Amino acid sequence: MALSISRKQRLTAAVIISSIFFVVELLVVFETRSLALLADSFHYINDIIGFVVALSAIHLSERTRVPRRLSFGWQRASLLGAFFNGVFLLALGLSIFLQSIERFVSLQTVQNAEHVFIMGCVGLGLNILCVLVLHESHRHDVSGDRAHSEDDAEAMGSGQTRRLTNDGVCTPLTIRSEAAPHANHRHNLASASPQPASRDLGMLGVMLHVAGDALNNLGVTVAALVIWKTESPVRYYADPSVGVFIAVVILVTAVPLVRKSGEILLQSTPPDVNPDDVVHDLEKIPGVQSVRELRIWRLDQRETVASLHLSVEDEALCMFMEKAKTASECLHAYGIHTSTIQPEVLPCMATELPAPSGSGTSGSSSILAGSTDHERARNACQLQCRGCQLGPGSVCCR
Repeated sequence: MALSISRKQRLTAAVIISSIFFVVELLVVFETRSLALLADSFHYINDIIGFVVALSAIHLSERTRVPRRLSFGWQRASLLGAFFNGVFLLALGLSIFLQSIERFVSLQTVQNAEHVFIMGCVGLGLNILCVLVLHESHRHDVSGDRAHSEDDAEAMGSGQTRRLTNDGVCTPLTIRSEAAPHANHRHNLASASPQPASRDLGMLGVMLHVAGDALNNLGVTVAALVIWKTESPVRYYADPSVGVFIAVVILVTAVPLVRKSGEILLQSTPPDVNPDDVVHDLEKIPGVQSVRELRIWRLDQRETVASLHLSVEDEALCMFMEKAKTASECLHAYGIHTSTIQPEVLPCMATELPAPSGSGTSGSSSILAGSTDHERARNACQLQCRGCQLGPGSVCCR
């Protein structure tokens, strides 16, 4: 029977291994004065911080009781940890790069290069072990997410059997199955094959740390061999050269992590979702006149959230739940599984519209007459706050 080890246990083991090796490596740095080994040891400090941040994020995300001020709980804790992890890596890479350039200008000898070689080999072996352990956990998590996505796709397929009526009369006899509600929607143009699940940026950041360390240890080993086995006076340049290599590796691995996690923290729209396509599909739903205040953002690397206002005619309000179900199916097809849909009831013909405040009409209203006025009513904001200044700078209606 296979031994099951949780992510928390794997990260705990990685913290212990990295801490022990960091102390030993730092002692060897004081003896040998190797910049490459010093850069690798400082990278281990950042790794330990990254492991602790990821471990704390997992612990917080598993807590059942959360403060009331956190409406989504600790769901973004791992994402926040990944962002700070990447920022730490950027600062560390820049610092090591500057130190390496300084070492090129004022070259220093490396003593006991064989000790540096031994530490590089030991560190390489430990990092390969950590990569295998953490990658196994990461692979299991992604497989679980993919299975969840396939279940959602199956549920979506069964949900598309609903049909809507074009009538606005609220009686069961008028509900007819004339056409599929998603027949002309753009999400039907997308491939039916399930998209690969997004990776956990928290665990991805940890794996980038460990993989970068493995490359660093390989560079330290090569530099130690050059200094140890050659007699050329320029052999000591191998040490700062490896330092520059380590700095570049750190920066290359940190930039994508900071960019991806930063975009999600800024509540960006998923790259595979076009808001214009979403609006197009929602406005194709029978009875929906327009879509307002559409907001699509990623809560974390797995969950996408949306909020919107659906403008419907007054006589079709009683059928709003059917329209909301169809709208939810559209959003589901775009990978948006958490949504808030708010109705906006458009005034019927010959219904008075409130005049915008500050327009000089002293609260007078105009009666809609003809298609032009009806179109103006359709495009008017239906949910303005009392006393809110409407127009381009309005906070309520954009």
